[in-house]
Amino acid sequence: MKYRSRTDIFASILQSANSNKGVGITTIMYKSFLSHYQLKKYLSIMLENDLIKLEEDEHLYRITEKGLRFLQLFSNINELIDTTKEYNV
Repeated sequence: MKYRSRTDIFASILQSANSNKGVGITTIMYKSFLSHYQLKKYLSIMLENDLIKLEEDEHLYRITEKGLRFLQLFSNINELIDTTKEYNV
């Protein structure tokens, strides 16, 4: 797998958590291709910044409105920049 930026990883986690029912940490781990240790570090940052929320009684993560906005902006930026081409930079 190629190198992913922090922004790419945040988007991957948010896409994994984009479910009305919420998702567990194991599901996010597998869908985002992160270890438990890595995911916990990213989730901590994302919880502090209100991109994702934890339903503690159910142990499920859900995306927030701010997280949905992040995903929309991320998608818009990726549409503007064609990342499928290889550049010699």
